Amino acid sequence: MLPVNRNPNAKTLRSFGVAMLFGFGVIGAILWYTGSEPNGFNWRDVAAQKVAIALWVLGVLLAIIAVGPRSLSAPIYIAWMTVGMFLGAIMTFIMMSVLFVVLLPIFSLIRLKDPLRMKLKPPGESYWEDHRDHEPTLERTARPF
Repeated sequence: MLPVNRNPNAKTLRSFGVAMLFGFGVIGAILWYTGSEPNGFNWRDVAAQKVAIALWVLGVLLAIIAVGPRSLSAPIYIAWMTVGMFLGAIMTFIMMSVLFVVLLPIFSLIRLKDPLRMKLKPPGESYWEDHRDHEPTLERTARPF
């Protein structure tokens, strides 16, 4: 796991604030517009819109804090990056486990079938294959191979 930058400079903190503003803004917009009636006043599913507004407020607050004093923004940055690194390590383990436990055996079993007939024949046998004639139909001319 990569170490977290425990001493971020002002540029890093500003880019963190912009990323939080953009990220929470996009997630909030998705929640807002996937609600049942996003542009009206008769909301039936108000929970999604409330969460969207909360995410927008959180994004704006984090952006304001990021350009504010370093003593306030650095601990938030360090905490966010620490949690992100931890979650990234867990997700990497899960994805690699799925890759090696599920996908790799499937492709290994497909490889055992030898669909290209690459298996070596005993000495003296020919690799020649007789030509198979195709059916002379109109449908066959639409698929020439």
